[in-house]
Amino acid sequence: MLESPRSASRHARIPLPSPRSRGATAGFYLLLGIAYLLVSLWLQRRVLADPGGLLIGHVTADADMFAWWLNWFPFAVTHGENPLLTDWMHWPYGLNALWNTAVPLLAVLLAPLTVAAGSVTAFNAGVILGPVVAGLLLVVALGPFTSGGARGRVARAVAGALYAFSPFHLAHAIAGHLNLTWSVLPPLLLLIAHHLFGRGPLGRPWLVGGLTGLALLGQLLLYTQTLAVGVVFLVITAIVLALRFPRRIREYVPGLARAGVACVGVFAALGAYPLYLVLAGPNRPRSAIRNVHATGADLANVVVPTRMTAVRLTPDDAGTELAGHIGEQGGYVGIAVLALVVVAVLVIRSTTLRVVATVGALSWLASLGTGVVLFGEHLDVPLPWLVFAEIPLLSEIEPVRIQIVTVLCVAAVVAMWIDRMPLSTPATAVGALALTGFALVSWLPADAQEVRPAPVPEFFADTRGALEPSDVVEIYPRITAAWDDGAQGLRWQAASGPGFRIRGGYFIASDPDDDVVLQSRWNRYQVGAQWVADGKNEPSDAYTAQAAAELRDLGVTAVAMVPGRAVDGGDEARVLDWTRRVTGDPGRFDGGVWLFRLPVAAPVG
Repeated sequence: MLESPRSASRHARIPLPSPRSRGATAGFYLLLGIAYLLVSLWLQRRVLADPGGLLIGHVTADADMFAWWLNWFPFAVTHGENPLLTDWMHWPYGLNALWNTAVPLLAVLLAPLTVAAGSVTAFNAGVILGPVVAGLLLVVALGPFTSGGARGRVARAVAGALYAFSPFHLAHAIAGHLNLTWSVLPPLLLLIAHHLFGRGPLGRPWLVGGLTGLALLGQLLLYTQTLAVGVVFLVITAIVLALRFPRRIREYVPGLARAGVACVGVFAALGAYPLYLVLAGPNRPRSAIRNVHATGADLANVVVPTRMTAVRLTPDDAGTELAGHIGEQGGYVGIAVLALVVVAVLVIRSTTLRVVATVGALSWLASLGTGVVLFGEHLDVPLPWLVFAEIPLLSEIEPVRIQIVTVLCVAAVVAMWIDRMPLSTPATAVGALALTGFALVSWLPADAQEVRPAPVPEFFADTRGALEPSDVVEIYPRITAAWDDGAQGLRWQAASGPGFRIRGGYFIASDPDDDVVLQSRWNRYQVGAQWVADGKNEPSDAYTAQAAAELRDLGVTAVAMVPGRAVDGGDEARVLDWTRRVTGDPGRFDGGVWLFRLPVAAPVG
């Protein structure tokens, strides 16, 4: 259904590339990869001063959570634990990795670095490498849609850079969203769409279907939400093509059916256990984990950039009025790029380009969610994504994150425009080059990436002799989802090996009392600690006894209090006295941590 410069005749014999051409292609990708890596390193150069002691991003909570999961996988494999289930956090109920942003595929790839230099370093490396890999994959995926000469290579290189360092990736990098900086599935699906819909029954449907199943399985082990988005828009692409070429549906159905069988077969066979964990596994949330009606993009973001974009014609503070936090404000396209896309659609006679632009427009509309939000104000205007709001699993998609499909389509349109833009006369050449230049400059990334300190008290570097794997530790300050250091306790536990379990954490799960739990639960000890830290009256002896009994009932064997690290500050001397009262232990101070033992310990299997 789709034509490309390299397949004007679908029935023509395609000569095999010569060793020289293969070498030139490999050299092209190598040089491009180095160039992308240098850009990524420059954007994140602040972390290079101390990659093990700083975290990329404006906040630390999500970064600490990702670092914990990166550490968990190699630990689990080498200690006979299930890498996709754990009770080392959220004890005794445990966590289901497939319902958390556990990125097990990345944990495998980064495991050598995690073991050698720690999970904080691995997290930082992942954020740096993710856009590079994603950009290179788009360069490869655009091969069938551009010419094979120098101009085609320039077109693909520019598009890859646009995708890699797009406003979407810049926004999620500063939010510490490691999973979303690795947006590798959309480019793969673009290439898959070419083989499924561009070559149809002649394109080895069993092989293409099987490889599609592998790609989807890889994304299942990377981030399930992007998997759902990718499948939805692969189907939408098929519908757009069917509407455009209704007479060719019958020709394509047999091949697509075979590809679908192969895809589902490979995905189900190899992903049976991860699928079980998603659909029926333990510790999964029993109700919706987010309000889908509050996770759409701000309509204004399409033309209003954030501080992540270097060239801004709007006031510097305009982005602060957009809905959501900066990590979810990656939908900027801009007037110049929008103009280029419109001109490309009108000028370039290409069905492929117009289909890609159509899918991009539909993805942008979907990213707005179930209703229009303009500069943070919810308007009473329903949108098509309402159809998905009541569908199980699909209702968990945050529509704002569909922006990655829009970014992919914009980059692909730009590539096809550069490859075929009219340069026949001086006037058209000047106009085309000027429009292209303005569009590319409007997406230049700002030097605005940030880092945050990621200190780990010396005590947690080696907890042997003080704590054992059988210990369950209550950490103060309490582990929460608070952006600034709310989840620092996860970083400390990971640094210890982990050498102990923790009762709380920052996660997505359930427990016997709640259908959805997202962070460490309050207990009487933590309530009392907050009470005295805030300068309130001392808890009664009866309440103190109840707090001690509750910790024992929860299986807690020790309390670790880290002075000077409380997110909200407060009177830590009183917290120290309160902890002594609850545990009945004067405590031991070692390596910057007060450790208190409870007199009765519940053994862990």
